[in-house]
Amino acid sequence: MTVLTDLALGFCNARWGIALVRQGCAQRQGSQILWGLGFLAAAIAAVLGGASHAVGDQSPTLRRKLWKGTTLATGFTSASMLASATLACTTQPLKGKLLVSIAAKLLAYCGWMAAHDKFLYVIIDYGTAMAGIVAFHGPAALRKGAANSRYIVGGVLVSLVAALIQMRKVKLHRHFNHNDLYHLVQIGACYLFFRGGRHLRDQQEPAANNPGIPANGKS
Repeated sequence: MTVLTDLALGFCNARWGIALVRQGCAQRQGSQILWGLGFLAAAIAAVLGGASHAVGDQSPTLRRKLWKGTTLATGFTSASMLASATLACTTQPLKGKLLVSIAAKLLAYCGWMAAHDKFLYVIIDYGTAMAGIVAFHGPAALRKGAANSRYIVGGVLVSLVAALIQMRKVKLHRHFNHNDLYHLVQIGACYLFFRGGRHLRDQQEPAANNPGIPANGKS
């Protein structure tokens, strides 16, 4: 059941990620492309995680390699989505500084996870990224006409519920454990992320930084 729910999560994330990347490329919105790439990395993480559960104790070495890939892919998900929020909610020079910080955070995480396996570190990395996303989209979610930010903040909250299920090992049945329930709840969170990501737009730089564009945005 854990393998099946992991594959279901991976399928949903792959489908939504491809849709977001295509739309972002068509509309030339970097924030939407990065949001979609985060979904694709999450899909890889889910498939590798399911494979590690399928292997079980039959091949400990292979299982460790699959789990290592899962943790690294999850790190790319966190970094990509946080970078997307940065493009959607900030302007220069803050935007450039934050993107450099996010890249440094990803490199530090990958270096750390190369020598560690605990899921706690994955939760810490993902949790700090989600906190950053809420900091960016939270204020916008309180305003009218910002449904995309409300969907994204809602996705973070549902992800928090999923993480609590995982950590407290809540299960519905002996054949439907906390991992299985976590995957299904996370699908719901990812759907909210997808709904929000469909309407992401890059934050426009102030007119003073774009002398060729009039203040009203018309040419």
